[in-house]
Amino acid sequence: MKIIESLDEALYSVMSWLIFYPITLWRTIVQPQSMMDYADREVSDRPEEQYDDAIRPPLFLFLTLLISHGLEVATVARNPILSDTRGLAALVDSDLGLLTLRMLLFSLFPLMMAVRLLRRQHRRLNQASLRRPFYAQCYTASPFALMLGIGTLAPNLPLAGTRIISAGVIGAGTLWYFVTQARWFARKLDVPFLVGVGDACVASLCSIALFVLAAIIVH
Repeated sequence: MKIIESLDEALYSVMSWLIFYPITLWRTIVQPQSMMDYADREVSDRPEEQYDDAIRPPLFLFLTLLISHGLEVATVARNPILSDTRGLAALVDSDLGLLTLRMLLFSLFPLMMAVRLLRRQHRRLNQASLRRPFYAQCYTASPFALMLGIGTLAPNLPLAGTRIISAGVIGAGTLWYFVTQARWFARKLDVPFLVGVGDACVASLCSIALFVLAAIIVH
């Protein structure tokens, strides 16, 4: 009976994603600041009442990367990393391993943004203080990761002008993400937008540096 009850809950959770994932994605793209505030509020609720009308932020990021990975499999069939047997790349020998690696890499952006905010607020960095901004950042990192994934896959499509489409999608996703972060920092720190731009630049550069370093190590 316990196994049946577990299967029942698992099936409901998976099927509910079909409804709440597109809702969460749309709300995040259209109202990113509201969704980040929503993540802040929900962390304080009781566990059974958290995120009852949206998908939990880390899970939302994972599902987004899963969709991006699925699009890649359907487009290019096999990522070159899976065939690489040199160095740490040898550890990534399956689609699950590659998906896990991407989850870790794209989680660097929410992590660095959250750490930057806490440092600027002169707050102590611990598990409790980090969770709230990290969860909020997982929401906005998801559309960013999805648009990067779609943009990098566009050149593989049998269409004309795919490079332009690729550059447009990646550029739009990057601009959306950066402006969202600048506004978030400005709001949270109660500073002018240009100061928020500076904080977003610092956190973004740290994220990109760690991202590139991890990619170099793997390759």
